[in-house]
Amino acid sequence: MDVSSVIMAASTSIVAGMSALHLYDLFRHVNAKNKIPPESFGDRLEKLTSGLRSASRQVDSVLGEIAQVAKDREETVQKLESDLAMLKDREKELKGNIDALEKTPLPAAEYFARLLESKEKRSAKRDYFLFGAGVITSAVVTIIIQWIVAG
Repeated sequence: MDVSSVIMAASTSIVAGMSALHLYDLFRHVNAKNKIPPESFGDRLEKLTSGLRSASRQVDSVLGEIAQVAKDREETVQKLESDLAMLKDREKELKGNIDALEKTPLPAAEYFARLLESKEKRSAKRDYFLFGAGVITSAVVTIIIQWIVAG
């Protein structure tokens, strides 16, 4: 090996070592600037406590809504139960009426039907009479008013 090769190798080694040292310092400097300082225990505890308070408020809100929905459903169920009881009573009443009607002899039912029919005819005659009387009274009042105004 000749001396020039050794000098070249030593020079290259020195330049490479110096470059590596400068690069290492540069990376360390950049990392030191970008590095976030560690939080103190008190700061971390305060953040966690704040998050816990917020979550607790949200849970309280959700529980309140759930309680309101449960109360509304309970009221609805109670209303439905009372309506059902009322309908059962009405059903019993109507079944009693049906049973009574089924036990009524046919000639009696026909007699009641004829009585109601004659009342309906009399009622219709009365309605026509009242309508006609209203028309005549209205016409007479109109004539009298016109005679008073014109006179």
